[in-house]
Amino acid sequence: MNRRNFLRTGTVLGAAPAAGSAAAGNRVGVAVIGCGGMGRMDLTDFGRQPDVEIRAVCDVWRQNADKARELAGGKPEVYGDYRRVLERKDIDAVVVATPDHWHPLITVDACNAGKDVYVEKPVSHNVREGRLMVEAARRTGRVVQVGLQQRSGTHFQRAVRAVREGRIGTVRFAQCWNHFLGSPKGMGFPADSEPPEGLDWDFWLGPAPKVPFNRARTNFRVFWDYAGGELTNWCVHLIDIVHWALGVDAPLSVTSSGGKFFVKDCRDCPDTQEVLWEYPGCLVRYSTMQHNSFGPDGHPGNKPFGSYGIMLQGDKGTLFIDRAGYEITPQMSGHAERVSASFREAYDDLAGMGLYYTGEAVAERGTTSLQHLPHVRNFLDCVKSRATPAADIETGHRSTATCLIGNIALRTGEKLAWDHQAERFTNSPRANALLARDYRPPWTLFRGQAT
Repeated sequence: MNRRNFLRTGTVLGAAPAAGSAAAGNRVGVAVIGCGGMGRMDLTDFGRQPDVEIRAVCDVWRQNADKARELAGGKPEVYGDYRRVLERKDIDAVVVATPDHWHPLITVDACNAGKDVYVEKPVSHNVREGRLMVEAARRTGRVVQVGLQQRSGTHFQRAVRAVREGRIGTVRFAQCWNHFLGSPKGMGFPADSEPPEGLDWDFWLGPAPKVPFNRARTNFRVFWDYAGGELTNWCVHLIDIVHWALGVDAPLSVTSSGGKFFVKDCRDCPDTQEVLWEYPGCLVRYSTMQHNSFGPDGHPGNKPFGSYGIMLQGDKGTLFIDRAGYEITPQMSGHAERVSASFREAYDDLAGMGLYYTGEAVAERGTTSLQHLPHVRNFLDCVKSRATPAADIETGHRSTATCLIGNIALRTGEKLAWDHQAERFTNSPRANALLARDYRPPWTLFRGQAT
């Protein structure tokens, strides 16, 4: 099959083959596509499962693929082209751990090839891609789990249950943050050069614009062509928990400010940013900074992440949660006992007014729990049962889209009104133009490449 014919049959227009052998309860044949740090972490936890066989590893940088093969005991076959992996009948599921801009096309092609998918967050580079991923999963009946592994941590589950049961009351304000101390020199300004041996740079770029190789660009998260900075790196994890706890999945509006205020290097994305989303009856704030590791509550942070976390503030109490644990702090209500003395006399002789304070909620705290390993297990169980996974593609898309529109608000400088049903802004043609992008030929995902 040549490249162009595969593109015709392997995109959103393709039909879904029948489920593979995994659905019948046999061992699940897994391929890992994208074998950098996160891909190798995924490979390790998939490889720990007794019903999994890692049958292929794939990366456009040969050294990454070779490292992954070695990690898997030297057994998987090595590929540089993910399409060859999808042709194999003994591959039941693929892990997509590539740079963000490759997630949508590989996921859609995998669904059309009859493979179930575990795709890392953020699910997509832009909002339209994410919706096409959801549509592909539904049309083909594939299980697609997003790597929002916090949903599989028991301490996150307990904390979310507490909020949903009303134990901290009605939440009208929530905040998330990532604050850490980085280097002001960042990546610097390296010159363009030839790519290192074994790296297919053109394939690495894929649907993104063609540019010369520059080693800084392999730190893909800070370039608009491939990702969206900390908002799509970390905030997707955090906003996902807010959505889950509050039972919402999309804001009404968004505004953002920020810029490159600290790091002096060639990145596109801001090192300092604030985003404010309005939900029905609630405001949600996210902040990121790289010049100071203290959180908005003054906490110095937990290694290795600096200060980060989620704080939900209700009228009965406040919940703080991160990967290290959670804590519910009751809201205290003041009361005054009746006293025989007048207020003035009681105040002057320091007897006070018989004031006392009671908690509106019950205090609670918990420590950390495993997240990634049970998330992998949840996916595999769903591959066999065909149940909906803990972080289904629709859920992952909604959390990703919320962060993506935050970056659009930053780039346009506008307060944007969001219609989550149509997945369009109602007040800005300029912002709507950033909801999708044309793919660089020969890669294609959008019908007619329309934005």
